[in-house]
Amino acid sequence: MLSETKSRFTGIKYVAFLRAINVGGNRLVKMEDLKKIFESLKLKNVKTFIQSGNVIFESTEKNPEVLREKIEKLLYKSLGFEVITLLRTNNEIDGIIKNNPFSKVKLSNDLALYVAFLSGKPEKILADSLMLLNKDIENFHIRNCEVYCLIKKNIKTQFSNNWLEKKLKLQATSRNITTVNKIKIILDSSDNKESK
Repeated sequence: MLSETKSRFTGIKYVAFLRAINVGGNRLVKMEDLKKIFESLKLKNVKTFIQSGNVIFESTEKNPEVLREKIEKLLYKSLGFEVITLLRTNNEIDGIIKNNPFSKVKLSNDLALYVAFLSGKPEKILADSLMLLNKDIENFHIRNCEVYCLIKKNIKTQFSNNWLEKKLKLQATSRNITTVNKIKIILDSSDNKESK
């Protein structure tokens, strides 16, 4: 479900990927409440996309770290629990899609591709150790602050946000590549039309 404000703005387009909300009936947050929280920070053209916690907005703030701290602080104050927030700009989302190393792989019900958004660039020794774990059922590729994770879903896999965080010593939240592609469509269309 997509919701948005109706005002126009010319700031930087961001996506906030929120970690571990509305998972397994825990840490439940209504999207309309989430939208209001972001709007109270004077962020513009706020939209939410599906229940996993994806918020698209615009801001004049050029420093993502300053913005992230403000968002996390207000989420904690409003919800009563910590919500790890990982920000990406429209241009960064564009690069993530364009540089997908598995773009030619045919995905299916049994084969899924996730993008794990990290809180920073992993240390080389940790990144190298993750690459050593590549195998038929789990194939990883690191680019900047993201990990592309090609996973065979019909076979037991170690992959999860918690597992990845332990391996790379960074905060992480992941989204299916389909979700990332849909978010990019929303980002590209937001200048031209209002969603209904």
